[in-house]
Amino acid sequence: MQQLSTVADIEAIIGRPVDAVMRKQIDALDDGCRRVLAAAPLAGLGYRDAEGRQRTTVAGGRAGFAEVESPRRISLPLPAGEPEPVAGGGVSFVFLLPGVREVLRINGTGTVAAGRLVVAVEQAYVHCARAVGRSGLWAAPRPAPAGGARAGDGPLADPRVAAFLAATPFLVVSSQDAGGDSDSSPRGDNPGFLKVLDGRTLVVPDRRGNKRADTFHNLLTDDRLSLVALVPGRLEVLRLSGTARLTDDPELLATMAVGAQVPHAAMVLTVVEATVAPSVAVESAQVWDRTRHVDLDAVPDLNALAAVHLASNMSRGWKGRLVRLIARGLSRYPRLTRPLMGSMFSKQLLSEGYGESPPVPPAPGRAVRVAEVVRETAEATTLVLEDVEGSVFDFLPGQFFTLVLDIGGRTVRRAYSASSAPGSTRVTLTIKRTTDGYASAHVRDVVRPGDDLRILGPSGSFHVDRPYRELVLLAAGSGITPMMSIIRSVLAGAQDTRITLLYGNRTEAGIIFSAALADLARAHPTRLSVHHVLSRPGPQWGGRRGRLDPETVGGVLAELAPGAGAHFYSCGPAGMLAGVNAVLDEIGVPAERRHEETFGSLPARAGAGVEQKMTVGDLGTVTVAAGQTLLDAGLEAALPLPYSCTVGSCGECRIRLRAGEVTMAEPNCLSRADRDRGFILACVAQPRTEVVVELDSPKAGSGGPGAR
Repeated sequence: MQQLSTVADIEAIIGRPVDAVMRKQIDALDDGCRRVLAAAPLAGLGYRDAEGRQRTTVAGGRAGFAEVESPRRISLPLPAGEPEPVAGGGVSFVFLLPGVREVLRINGTGTVAAGRLVVAVEQAYVHCARAVGRSGLWAAPRPAPAGGARAGDGPLADPRVAAFLAATPFLVVSSQDAGGDSDSSPRGDNPGFLKVLDGRTLVVPDRRGNKRADTFHNLLTDDRLSLVALVPGRLEVLRLSGTARLTDDPELLATMAVGAQVPHAAMVLTVVEATVAPSVAVESAQVWDRTRHVDLDAVPDLNALAAVHLASNMSRGWKGRLVRLIARGLSRYPRLTRPLMGSMFSKQLLSEGYGESPPVPPAPGRAVRVAEVVRETAEATTLVLEDVEGSVFDFLPGQFFTLVLDIGGRTVRRAYSASSAPGSTRVTLTIKRTTDGYASAHVRDVVRPGDDLRILGPSGSFHVDRPYRELVLLAAGSGITPMMSIIRSVLAGAQDTRITLLYGNRTEAGIIFSAALADLARAHPTRLSVHHVLSRPGPQWGGRRGRLDPETVGGVLAELAPGAGAHFYSCGPAGMLAGVNAVLDEIGVPAERRHEETFGSLPARAGAGVEQKMTVGDLGTVTVAAGQTLLDAGLEAALPLPYSCTVGSCGECRIRLRAGEVTMAEPNCLSRADRDRGFILACVAQPRTEVVVELDSPKAGSGGPGAR
């Protein structure tokens, strides 16, 4: 393998930095640096311990954890459990602002006093957006290539280490020169950019940048190196340490190309130690919650800050006056210059191939477009969805689809029954807004015609799959939605099926499909009869009053006298279904002629409103937000969890619970045998405590009612 061993070798490949790059460096913290440190909740920290080992860790946990004591002095808590740096030795930082591509690098010397690391600042400068931008550090997590244990011995053979290396898009790399001056540099790329050669050898590609090449120059005189790796959404970090050499071997570099862009050099690490462990700083800082990204109005534009630093080091000639003029413009109009600079940088990333490689896997589900939005009632909305490719929706009447929504940067999946008949290029989903309905409120208030969405499915065992002579449908509130699909399909098909609908609501204004049901009953007077029951009717109401309780259901069925072979379909809340089943038991309806589906939500139990942690085998640990399912938390962190329906009806998301407690929405399709063996359904499980789960390759059997 070709090696780079001299400054001339490095400059022949990378070149020398332009004068402006080196002039952006200042030796004392100005007001802009103070504001950055006040907002930064996290930093990569590099140093040497008393035994001479190079170390990189993550410091922080809250905004302003690094306190500015003077323009040349900062202090911060030494991360718990970390060995102290050599007194007066070099230390270096990469300060991160969640949501911002640029970083602030600070170098100096450090001493520990009373548990705090006190740093004498020697250098501070803004690092360009390339590393964070290439990595997509603050964007939604991206799926990673598969990472498996390497053959043979060595730190990199650990499955957890291998999986983390495959997933990480971002590193902080630390080194020192022969004089003990420390440097920590950010490195970012697509997940999977690190190349593992064997159980002890890791290759880190080096791509075009500002040409400072601090790490490369340090390695010429001291080959000790360490790094810390982050994965968006994960609460652990990976730490490596060892020695490194430099190479420009063309065959090796070609294997790490992004599109047509081949790295110009690489560091080849001989790894002595590699560990994956939880990071208190990452967890406490909550940097993966995009709602907590920094307020851009509260921090300086770091491009403008770099220009200010450059201007402070320029002479009073015309070049200096021009730089100062640019710096003033960038500083005064950040709302104009930030988007402009961001757009220019995004175009640069595209030119480097980062908009195209690696290929993004297709989004799950079927692409649909909102053709119409129909307000059925004050709380119920029907989305008329058309297949973007003009394909027909094939499903069984009564089944549901899972609607995939992007709400505030978070992917939300909710199951809604089709209310239309199958066999068309359009399908309708009818959604009733509930008091605490996060997704249903979004549908009613935000979704509009022309919006592009995705759906999964169809799913569910609540359906009509054969012609019956007689159907008795019992629905409450939004339980009418699958019934409407059944009614429309049956009336358009079999000519001898008779349908009776008993439909309960509170008020006349709340009856979903009121006009459509009346029209269908008039068009098919001998085949469809509709009976409304209202619990809070107005004074002009002439129909039945009450609830769909056993008394009302029993009385109506006695009056209607359905035939001995009638099939009964019930859909509504659990209390209503219990009452219906009591009546059906009394009149002797066998189980094979009963079909039911519950519209419900996750029960509120201890832990349901508390943030917890989930560890998924060797893949990592993630935060499960209050009220979030294990599946949603895992997918948010780009963990490869299996799923399909997302409502507990298909069994695709079956995983094994190794430790901790969860609450699962009921009913669902998980069998008693699977429960006894420790399996749960990730899509309807919320953690009551910290949990450890393991992916299971065999699929659980489908079937059973689908909870909404």
